[in-house]
Amino acid sequence: MMVVTIEIWPGGEENEAFEIGRMEIANMTASGHVCDYSARITQEEEILLMVPALDKAISVKAHSRRAGPWKLVKRVLDQAFPGI
Repeated sequence: MMVVTIEIWPGGEENEAFEIGRMEIANMTASGHVCDYSARITQEEEILLMVPALDKAISVKAHSRRAGPWKLVKRVLDQAFPGI
């Protein structure tokens, strides 16, 4: 499983950091160079930052591992937020 987190560091202070978003990506294919993935994006509501709550499930089919993890993250985001 791959996990991408979004943290807020108020004033750049790591010791005051808090997580507001998370993307969890799981490989659904046994093995191979091209895999299918399931992903879930969650986001905590943060009223002061005007961030709404979010919970989305996404499937990515036939992703080449050679494209790397950032391309996979992009594909998940493209499906979760089409047109952005």
